[in-house]
Amino acid sequence: SSTTTMTTSTSAHPHQLFYPLYIVPGIAVYKGTVNDPTTFPPPSRVHVSYHWAFERLLSAGLVPLTVAAFVTSPSTYPVLDGILGVSLVMHSHIGFDSWIVDYLHPRKFPVLGPTATWALRTATVATLVGVYQFNTNDIGLTELIAKVWTA
Repeated sequence: SSTTTMTTSTSAHPHQLFYPLYIVPGIAVYKGTVNDPTTFPPPSRVHVSYHWAFERLLSAGLVPLTVAAFVTSPSTYPVLDGILGVSLVMHSHIGFDSWIVDYLHPRKFPVLGPTATWALRTATVATLVGVYQFNTNDIGLTELIAKVWTA
């Protein structure tokens, strides 16, 4: 449990005869609230430039991968269909995770933020299992989209 303390800035006022102690308005600092300054995580190669580069590479790679999956026959290249399914799920996971990090951060939502993160992780794993099952035991992702598109 964090304790709330208040500190103020004190300085000499020009009219010290009338104001022996001058408290600057608006400088009150309450510790242990959402008004605390943002804490920065320690530097890590996994969470900085490499992570950003992977996100951009995945996003840019989805365009030619999607075209290649639909131009070729999905039944001829099931590995390409699997890579497309995993890439789409990972792209969606990264996007939703960024939204959770931006809008449900643990400082403001100490229960809802981590709960949403774990719900996203669970949904991502369940979706990956579903995509795998659908690609191996059924017609596959691109074949399904092609059938729905022409229906």
